Amino acid sequence: MGSSGGKIVVFTALPLEYQAVRQRLECLQRIDHEAGTIFECGRIPGISRDVYIAQVGQGNLSSALATDRAIGMIGPEAVFFTGIAGGLKHDIAIGDVVVATRVFAYHGGKQEGTFRARPETWQASHRLEQTARYVALDIAWEGKRPFVGHRPPEVHFKPIAAGEVVVNASESTLHDLLNEHYNGVVAIETEGAGFASAASMADRVPSLVIRGISDLSDGTKQHTDARGFQPIAADNAAAMTIAVIKALVPSGAPKKARLVGQATSVTDLSSVAAPVCEHLEESLSVTWRRKLLPPGFSEGATLEVHLVPEHDLRLSVRQMSHLKKVLVSLGSKEEVFEAAEVSKAFESDYAAAFAHDRRRGGSTGLAILQTGQRSCWEPLPYPSQLHVPVLDPDYTQVRVANMLRILLRLHEVPQVRYAPALAIDPAETLTVANLGTALISNSATLARRWKGGPAQILPRDLRDAKSIEAAIPEIAEDLTSTLVKLFKSGSGGQRFGCEK
Repeated sequence: MGSSGGKIVVFTALPLEYQAVRQRLECLQRIDHEAGTIFECGRIPGISRDVYIAQVGQGNLSSALATDRAIGMIGPEAVFFTGIAGGLKHDIAIGDVVVATRVFAYHGGKQEGTFRARPETWQASHRLEQTARYVALDIAWEGKRPFVGHRPPEVHFKPIAAGEVVVNASESTLHDLLNEHYNGVVAIETEGAGFASAASMADRVPSLVIRGISDLSDGTKQHTDARGFQPIAADNAAAMTIAVIKALVPSGAPKKARLVGQATSVTDLSSVAAPVCEHLEESLSVTWRRKLLPPGFSEGATLEVHLVPEHDLRLSVRQMSHLKKVLVSLGSKEEVFEAAEVSKAFESDYAAAFAHDRRRGGSTGLAILQTGQRSCWEPLPYPSQLHVPVLDPDYTQVRVANMLRILLRLHEVPQVRYAPALAIDPAETLTVANLGTALISNSATLARRWKGGPAQILPRDLRDAKSIEAAIPEIAEDLTSTLVKLFKSGSGGQRFGCEK
């Protein structure tokens, strides 16, 4: 069970923003305010906080009224506003997330010979902003996010502006106003000022605005909306919001309360040793993906990640039968399975759930063995114009981190150490390149031919589950860089880590 604590309220303006948050909650119940505002109350899986969500419509006035009503009725520990916004800076890309360090209400001013800005401004809650910065340190906070282009979404901590106008022109009086008086602002929207104002007046309830960039406010909004960037931006903002809530320490907790994924509190750091990692002289025995799929199951290049236990756990048949259902449920919740139909396999020594993706010529899947080994896999990206799979180091690192995180949620076994393993199988021909380069290439000359069978990194570094969770970014980076070096070396060896 994750952190517990007080109630949280999350506001959105648009239906697609609301759905992006709603789909991440379970056990939802409708709650009506006496004035008519409808809330739903649910919980994030594994977290004991009550999370209330409401769709308030566009505009600062409606967001202020809803915020005031929610604070009066619910008495939340913190409030969030999440959704989409227009970007104002070229270094903030579509799909990126902006955590508002400050919200400006930019319409205030006095018109004399020249316009003199008289803005109101609200600072983000220090505790919420710090928690967001902590979450953003993990390269895989976004989980399996849809990318815009070839890069995962970045998180920016910058000021935003909120008014009553949707900006969609690179040259306009409003753009000139923002450039002259609010040059540090990186995004613009229409609810944050009302929300922040109401939260500030209600005994300074901690508040935070989190926005996904859906367009660049430059006249291309109709085009970017038609390409489906609004749902992507809303989903990225919702993912970040939920990640912050999950990592938030209750305000009334003792000073030594632990942050999610952190070894201990700041006050105890002087007495804490670094996470233990034991390097084994000989690698542990691992069951690779090929043995977990039906005979004759043909696939393209597939990335597979495994956590191999130090000792055989000998899970019971009853446990295995239960875990078969858990695999399907967890895989669907974590978006491992994109296909509607999920196949299940249950043998005496393992349980697996997988979905075949005909478009990419492979499968995505989860498995757990009677030995306690946990496994997850998915196809490498396969741009149709290139006709070969792509091994992009940055993309792969994000995917490895996400799969490790999912594997840790499969089955709780205390006092067990695991060693991570990684492979690409089959690996005969693929491209080691940036996905952006591959997506615009129409040549297969980028392909590298692997001179053997599967490329495998064997399990040799033992850590307990908590140490793995705390070091997921570092482990993912190390495994990925080793894999890329293996391909770029051109040695043609099949396995890495057999010898010291």
